[in-house]
Amino acid sequence: MVWNEKLNREIPEGWEVKPINNRLEIKSGFPFKSDTYKTLGRYKIVTIKNVQDGELVTSGCDYIDEIPSRASDYISLQIGDRLISLTGNCGRLCVVCEENLLLNQRVGLLYCDATYLEYFYNFLNSNAMRTVVDNLANGAAQANLSPVDLCKTDCFIPPKDILFIYNKKANTIRKTIIQNKREISLLTKQRDELLPLLMNGQVLVNSDLSDD
Repeated sequence: MVWNEKLNREIPEGWEVKPINNRLEIKSGFPFKSDTYKTLGRYKIVTIKNVQDGELVTSGCDYIDEIPSRASDYISLQIGDRLISLTGNCGRLCVVCEENLLLNQRVGLLYCDATYLEYFYNFLNSNAMRTVVDNLANGAAQANLSPVDLCKTDCFIPPKDILFIYNKKANTIRKTIIQNKREISLLTKQRDELLPLLMNGQVLVNSDLSDD
């Protein structure tokens, strides 16, 4: 460990001190019009209420059937994307674990080279960065976090050889977490569809299956 005057703390020797925006951009979502929302449709709209600490909860989402022509490609979320809330309870982070989701305004997408994604996700989720977020958030009625201001914050970045080792382990764990959450979501959907059928007698459970 060596003392860094800029951060006023010790950091690992050989690590760089750079503004977050040297490696990472936080892109805001699209301002969808609520009068286009439906109770069911092709795409779910992800808002700040869906971004919980470490989990994306998509129950209760509004829907639309078509992506607006003015919307950027990145608002069509991909499995493994990382999101951050920019309004209200600012700084909450989560990982996208399902398809057909669209990013609404006041939710940010962590946008960077894949080499740095897992590192920055966990860096922004650290206690020190939670304090930074609290200090940056402002607003009389509701706290608001500027992604531009957040990304001006200095951070320490490991060399690529260390990142390679870190990603090799962390990405394996992350893939397992995403797969488990996708399987849980599927089983929950099947349960919710099957339970009413069991309750009204449309489906019966056969308890007398013979052994092979």
